[in-house]
Amino acid sequence: MKLKQLILKWWIWPLPLLILQVIQLFLVRKTLHTSAGISDDVLKIVNFQDVITKVSIILLLANIGLWVYYIIRKQGKAILGHLAMMGVTLALCFWNIIGIGVWWMFNSDLVDNFGKEHPIPENVDYCEPLPSFLSERVDEFGNSFKTDISDLFNPDDSTTWLQVCQGFQGGMYKYSFYISQEFDDGEIWLECYEVTDNIQLSKTRITDRTVQKITGGDKGKITEPKEFSIYEGVWGEFYLARFEVWYIDYATRTKRKLTEKIYKVEGWMR
Repeated sequence: MKLKQLILKWWIWPLPLLILQVIQLFLVRKTLHTSAGISDDVLKIVNFQDVITKVSIILLLANIGLWVYYIIRKQGKAILGHLAMMGVTLALCFWNIIGIGVWWMFNSDLVDNFGKEHPIPENVDYCEPLPSFLSERVDEFGNSFKTDISDLFNPDDSTTWLQVCQGFQGGMYKYSFYISQEFDDGEIWLECYEVTDNIQLSKTRITDRTVQKITGGDKGKITEPKEFSIYEGVWGEFYLARFEVWYIDYATRTKRKLTEKIYKVEGWMR
């Protein structure tokens, strides 16, 4: 049998693709039982970046080309045999994709290495988020910690105008802002950036959750606490984030940054 005839056999391209999908099936089943200590090999599989996936894509394109060739040459038997084997192969492929999707649904937080990839740098001053809104909190020694969060704001110290507190779970936070001067009617909101690479965190979500109106009569007031979440990273893997308070004037639509402060944060495991 000539090489050209062998290459054009209807089973020659679907067969290796089918074998690869069977191998992938066992790898995916093994991945489904992985719940901790995610390895690089698992990451490649769930991100469709492993060797089998890459070769399978090439073989899939080759099979499409072979199928077009059969149609042009009107080779009916070859078309039917090829489609039958490809049907089984694609069914296995979709089953693997569904399996990876199920795994990702329950374990996606385990593959978020944002905190590990952005360790806390040395020689950078930062603050810890305050205990979840200090009202009537008691410290470990039984002494009264703070009775009023307003005690933390100093009108003469811009570094205290922004106060971030812990929320209900790790990665969830609340913020309050001291309005130190008179503003025309407008809005303020938070923007957060990872310190080392200046990556904006949860861009639209934080903006949408933290925006609030201020008016000309709000000087000297403390804004209502607004809750927001940081989605980059997982519990227990801390990194530094720069919190910026921005203001926009309703009339002129001009924006300006009012203050900024660096906090040690972690991501929320949703």
